[in-house]
Amino acid sequence: MTALANTLASYDEIRGIAARLVHEHYPGAVAAIIGGSFATGRQTASSDIDLLLLFDYVEHAWRSTIVAEGRTVELFAHDLATYRYFCREFDAPSGTVPLAMMVVEGENILAPGEHYARLQALALSIHAAGPPALTAVQLQMRRYEITTLLEDLVDSRHPGEALAVACRLYEKLADLRLRAAGQWSGGGKHLYRRLHAFDTVIAEQLDSALRLLASDLEGGQQAYAQLAASVLAPVGGPLLHGHSLSAPAHWRSELA
Repeated sequence: MTALANTLASYDEIRGIAARLVHEHYPGAVAAIIGGSFATGRQTASSDIDLLLLFDYVEHAWRSTIVAEGRTVELFAHDLATYRYFCREFDAPSGTVPLAMMVVEGENILAPGEHYARLQALALSIHAAGPPALTAVQLQMRRYEITTLLEDLVDSRHPGEALAVACRLYEKLADLRLRAAGQWSGGGKHLYRRLHAFDTVIAEQLDSALRLLASDLEGGQQAYAQLAASVLAPVGGPLLHGHSLSAPAHWRSELA
């Protein structure tokens, strides 16, 4: 945490820090986008600055964490080709698009040009396309994971263990609700925000169930069981019997 982390900065202050950083250290950038919490107005006193740097060409994409004028800055450096690759080959298959969202929600603090226009069009198209549909195997695996986690939760008599399982189950249920509906998912606070924007009822029920579990184990277990049934029902319900996975034939080591 930096010295200024207890001060809630205005967007204009953050924009000024980012602009000076780019001017002094990355003059070759053709676009610089402030994303994250400062772009969406959700910043806190300890929020860092997410800054996407676009260059005409980079030998390889990179990211770095630095401190500028007392503020933590997360830098993400790309050209159009590496940006497209990371969004389509790494982010999208996982059901999340953090790099695309930096551009969709963020502001370019440099003069607009062709490179930024192409970057913005690419990010908007990736976001609008939605995540790839879950395969039958992926859907079955999610159903199985939720079913087994729920069994662990409802059978637990240890509050600490139950809470640990419930946190994991929260993520699985929220992700399945989004992905099964063709919606982008997320991680951490972004998972909650995406679920709340798409299905406020389920988001609030999940939040309430987790809070209840922390103070009333049995009540929380019942709430989770009802939620799991609600989320699983449209995709085939719980899954245990008959679930199987085959490993690739080459997954073996030669014996001495």
